[in-house]
Amino acid sequence: MSTLRILAALTVSTSLLVSGCTSSDEPSAGQAATTTTSSGNIRTDDVQAALDALVDAGSVAAVAQVRDGEASWSGAAGLVERGGTEPASADAPVRIASVTKPMVAAAVLQLVDEGKLQLDQPVEELLPGLLPKPVTVRQLLDHTSGLPDYLNGFDSAAAISARSSDIVTDDELIADALSLPWTTEPGSEFVYSNTNYVVLGRIVADLDGTTIGQSLQDRIFDPLAMTATTYPTDAAIADDALHGYVLENGSYTDVTDYDASIWSSGAAVVSTVGDLNTFFRGLFDGTLIPANLVQEMQVVSPSGYGLGLLLGGDACNPGSGELVFGQRGNGFGYSTLAFASPDGQRQVALTWTSTAADPATDPLYEYASAALITGLESTCPE
Repeated sequence: MSTLRILAALTVSTSLLVSGCTSSDEPSAGQAATTTTSSGNIRTDDVQAALDALVDAGSVAAVAQVRDGEASWSGAAGLVERGGTEPASADAPVRIASVTKPMVAAAVLQLVDEGKLQLDQPVEELLPGLLPKPVTVRQLLDHTSGLPDYLNGFDSAAAISARSSDIVTDDELIADALSLPWTTEPGSEFVYSNTNYVVLGRIVADLDGTTIGQSLQDRIFDPLAMTATTYPTDAAIADDALHGYVLENGSYTDVTDYDASIWSSGAAVVSTVGDLNTFFRGLFDGTLIPANLVQEMQVVSPSGYGLGLLLGGDACNPGSGELVFGQRGNGFGYSTLAFASPDGQRQVALTWTSTAADPATDPLYEYASAALITGLESTCPE
């Protein structure tokens, strides 16, 4: 399950978003990413039509926000709850799953900027005795640690629903991972693992002397005024949240209330599409971390993954090697795509609320990817 979930996430950077951006025309590792100039004129009709198509294809709701410079547009299709009558709103909270990861990565890089840790520092120096192999902070951030993924066994709607009230600790998640064979030797190759970000969350919390949720609140949410964003510690979600569903064989299982401990610091955050755009703009424009560390996050690697970021080809200039950066969140009942130009000026954040148990074979993904690309295209200079 976890491997398939990873492959689905990488689809964004390696195919549908990269129309025209192949391995031969991507910038080499360490090269600065380029960006298309912001036009400030969002063409919204096609984006709304793409959201409508996503709902027509089977999602209960689909919401998005597009930003181009100071211009902004939000759209929604579908309903808050299956069988209800309240229309979905782009302002409604959703579970963003792995779009949590770049937030944790930003907190790590703030600590680097503060001189409290180094990217190539061994985890053993920060959390002695936690890991049996010599893993560095950078290897956790870019998924080259070789740590096994603890997230296994969620391969059907029934299996997902049955564990909705399970409460687990980070220590238990890490122990579950370490009971499995290591995927690779540290530093040898990219293998996505949610465990990496559980360990990073532990590092941030330890250095800040608090919880990872409070660190994110203090370091990310409050400075950017992300007032609709929270790090939940239980199964509850705001009353005005969109409901999330696992869609399997035409049947919808409501998994809105789900204990966040299974996701931990790799995927627990609840947010809105507007707050996600606020985050990525604040990250890429230097508000959260200095420009040299933004560039470090956006280093292009053969995996299509930077430090907490996925990359994709810019829809405005396919084939040019220009890039967008963001993340894909594969949650239970919720999926999110949020991408921006390297300077954070052209942005799209999209969430849909009906997902397959296996994201790699989710029939709604092609519609969601089309909506994301349409959103990016809506900001292209005319």
